[in-house]
Amino acid sequence: MAIDRTDPTADSALGDRAFEAALLDWIRRQGIEEPRRLVRVDEEEALVSKFEPGFAAHLHELLRLMPGLFDETTVVANTERVMASMSGESRISAWHAAMHQALARAGEQHAIPDLRLAEVRTGIDSVRAVLEAVVWSEPLCGAPYEPLSGEIEAYRDGFLALEDGRDVFTRYYGTFDGLAVRNHCPGAAFARVLLAQAWRAITGTPAPAV
Repeated sequence: MAIDRTDPTADSALGDRAFEAALLDWIRRQGIEEPRRLVRVDEEEALVSKFEPGFAAHLHELLRLMPGLFDETTVVANTERVMASMSGESRISAWHAAMHQALARAGEQHAIPDLRLAEVRTGIDSVRAVLEAVVWSEPLCGAPYEPLSGEIEAYRDGFLALEDGRDVFTRYYGTFDGLAVRNHCPGAAFARVLLAQAWRAITGTPAPAV
């Protein structure tokens, strides 16, 4: 069972804040300048995050207001519509533009402040970065395209530049005090859905089974 060392009521040997201070100092020395906080630690790993407590719950609440962003049929239709107006340009850019347009419409419909919409925009932008690494042949709107075998394998393997193969949205920082240190995005589950839908919209084929 995971033990939260940030919990002041935990056993002092496990809840020692000196561990968190030393860990975060080590992370900074790895070149990660943006502040992180310790979320939990168990016998094998320490999980950190750049988000404040409660961010995940607020994000999930926000995303429930915009189901169209997670409906594959809608995403594909929106992307195809944008592709039709972007002949000769990147298919990934067309998907990206379609998603931002859908997000803006949801924001207007539900009167969501732009600051909150920015949380979702960041996720969309992160998925685009993964797409650009996986679909490296840069298919263009209006031009024939079939996913390369290497692109299919890259999708299955995840973002190969990351050392941790469990989850393309979890970054592995290394080992500290015998523990694997990972930074996890609270919206990773949603981002994986976006990635699978984006693959379908861009390639016209179902996302490879992983």
